[in-house]
Amino acid sequence: MAAAQPRTVELPPLSVRAEVVAKSINDETRTVDLIFSTGAAVDRMDFWTGKRYMETLSLEPEHIRLDRLNSGAPLLDSHSAWSVSDQLGAVVPGSVTLTKTEARAQARFSKRDSVNEVWQDVRDGIINSVSVGYRVYKFEETEEKDKVPVRRAVDWEPYEISMVSMPADAGAKVRGEKPPNSNPCQIVTRGASKETTMRDDERPETSAEVPQNPPVLSTDDPPDNDGRAEAIATERARAQGIIAACRVAMLPQSFADKLIESGKPYDECARLVFVEMGKRGQGTRGPSAIPPSDPVVGADPLEKQLRGIENALLHRSAPDLKDQKGEPCFKLSDEGREYRGMSLLDIARQILNARGVRTTSMDKRALAGAALGLETRAGYHTTSDFAILLADVQSKVLRAAYGEAPQTWMPLARRVVLPDFKTNKQLQLGEAPTLLEVLEHGEFTRGTIAEGKEEFTLKTYGRVFAITRQALINDDTDAFARVPAEFGRSARRKESDLAWAQITSNPVMGDAQVLFHADHDNLAGAAAAIDIGPLGIGRAALRMQTGLDGTSVLNLTPRYLIVPAGKETIADQFVSVITPAAAGSVNPFQGRLTVISEPRLDANSSTAWYLAASPDQIDILLHGVLEGNEGPAIDTRVGFDIDGIEIKCRLDVAFKVADWRGLFKNAGA
Repeated sequence: MAAAQPRTVELPPLSVRAEVVAKSINDETRTVDLIFSTGAAVDRMDFWTGKRYMETLSLEPEHIRLDRLNSGAPLLDSHSAWSVSDQLGAVVPGSVTLTKTEARAQARFSKRDSVNEVWQDVRDGIINSVSVGYRVYKFEETEEKDKVPVRRAVDWEPYEISMVSMPADAGAKVRGEKPPNSNPCQIVTRGASKETTMRDDERPETSAEVPQNPPVLSTDDPPDNDGRAEAIATERARAQGIIAACRVAMLPQSFADKLIESGKPYDECARLVFVEMGKRGQGTRGPSAIPPSDPVVGADPLEKQLRGIENALLHRSAPDLKDQKGEPCFKLSDEGREYRGMSLLDIARQILNARGVRTTSMDKRALAGAALGLETRAGYHTTSDFAILLADVQSKVLRAAYGEAPQTWMPLARRVVLPDFKTNKQLQLGEAPTLLEVLEHGEFTRGTIAEGKEEFTLKTYGRVFAITRQALINDDTDAFARVPAEFGRSARRKESDLAWAQITSNPVMGDAQVLFHADHDNLAGAAAAIDIGPLGIGRAALRMQTGLDGTSVLNLTPRYLIVPAGKETIADQFVSVITPAAAGSVNPFQGRLTVISEPRLDANSSTAWYLAASPDQIDILLHGVLEGNEGPAIDTRVGFDIDGIEIKCRLDVAFKVADWRGLFKNAGA
């Protein structure tokens, strides 16, 4: 027998099927026993050589490194370790036991709400597949003629256990020249008849750039009739091309593994790499990013972490903010619960670590700079997940506060979507011409429809505020939450200012006459307080308004009584339904008008009041918005003058009184 011939290769982490011991489930302690190895042989492939081998795990105590399991190794969800939310529980410290036929450990499930469903499925036997992750540091290999070689792991270390939907042999995956997160493994070959040591210059190389087509590699295997050697070489080339593309794109090995497992052609995998680059920050990205369209590749595990962090920050920033139904805008979800007590720097560290950026040597200033994209570390570019996450949180708080602020002009307005900032002409179609009698054998005569026009143009309003490095270090949550909320309310106030200015400023209309004028028959001749007589005059004026042809009577009905804040109580009393003592005391307007009280009217006149018809009868006020950008919008960039992220709040909006015929004014008393 030839002497042992040791060689060292880079070996990635492996996994193997484990077994749940159903009878060991304990509801009180939420524990279950797992048999994580029986020493049974597993069929694997060595992709350095393209040859199969059988792997066995020695169960002798001196061959297994149990320190990590016995100290409480994690119980994970499908081998995912991107976020603490992926940890379902832990191995009970000191619970590992070894016999000649099996290795067993006890796992305890977390009592978090998000883990309850998984625990219930384990209890019910629905989830019964387990996989154990481990590393091998030394194999003893036995080769016999015409038999598959056997590699016995005599120095190996289990480091995590996972609940999985379908246990897989991760070690059978195609790997690159030196897989990330690999470890040196010594292989001692016994019974070999030829030199088997692999030199460094014999290992396949991966390109430093994304290859346009997978390289064609040769194999030292002798040709066979069934084409097995050719198939191995082709698959090896596809795998190495995928790994090279993922490395250039700075995507994790787990993503490359999923692409390799999918069996998709190389060109399709290369396309998915570019798609994933866009989702992970090398393009447009955010917590609300579109989920992956390909179910084989799966979602980025960081997306789950970002959703949880975003939810926790929103809840922390605006816990009392409610929508128009009185419901909290940002309820704390199960995903967000585990991040709710973290500072902004703690959250920044989590995201940077998940992106592969080492933060152990960073002080607070450097950590804040890397998180905000002010510094570039390990390929973490200025379009950072954390910076975008903060901007998204600020945007959502702003929008929620914008929707919360009251606006009294809305019942009078019709929204108009404008495509650009050019002057927009809103045509007012007049009434159809009066129908005329057509005598027997007579001809139908033609009529015309008169048109009026009002012009208005979108304008942009905005301000810039910043999330500074100092605010992040100081964990200034108050400013972080208050500033965007105030900007949201400020946008609402600006809209209300512009809308009511159209009423109080008495603007010039399309016919070159001001809004309220005797020529428009919408201005009271004598100022009077709110009462039956003056209101009756206003109602009659609305009913007698004529169309653009000057002859068609519109018969408009007043719907709203608009008053300054100082007249609100009087207006409410006047329109309230009260049973009169005598017929002559009946108020004909009770229950027929809706009061709109607006304090902006007081600044112009504390006595003037208005009647308005329903917008269902005639346009009153036009509310112009830019197509696709209704309400305030947020733009962000890494600051140059400011040491942080500059956030610009922009509001594109326009208001214009559409038609004088639907309004009536009395100067009041």
